[in-house]
Amino acid sequence: MDPSVRLQVRQRAGHRCEYCRFPEAYAAFTPFHVEHIVAKQHGGGDHPSNLALACHHCNHHKGPNLTGIDPRTKMIAKLFHPRRHDWRHHFRWDGHVLVGRTAIGRATIAVLQMNDPDALNDRDALLEEGLFP
Repeated sequence: MDPSVRLQVRQRAGHRCEYCRFPEAYAAFTPFHVEHIVAKQHGGGDHPSNLALACHHCNHHKGPNLTGIDPRTKMIAKLFHPRRHDWRHHFRWDGHVLVGRTAIGRATIAVLQMNDPDALNDRDALLEEGLFP
C-alpha cells in the first residue's frame, strides 16, 4: 500500500482507532493498522474509502468479519463501517465502557471485544489522566 495513502488514513482518523477511539499515541508497543473495512477476500480494495485506522486489538478481533450477532436481539447485524456510519449514532461512552446504541454498535462491540478487561484497563488509565475519550 502506498505510504501516502497510509498517512492520509492516519490523519483522517485523527490518529485514533476508528472503532474504539483509542489514541494511537498511547498504544504501548504496537502501531495501529491501516485495515481494510471490507476485506480483500470479500472484494474490498485499497481505496481510502475502504480503509480505516484500527488499534491492534480491534483489528485482530474484527478480522474479515462484516457482521456479528446483536447480543440484545440475537439477530445478525452489520458491523460498524467507519466510512458509512456515524460513530456517535451507534456508540456512546459510560465512563470507560463503550455502549452500543444500535444493533450495529452492539454487534461491533461484541465481535471486536471492545470492552474486554485489558481494553477497559487501558481506557480507565487514560480517563483518570483526562486523556480519554
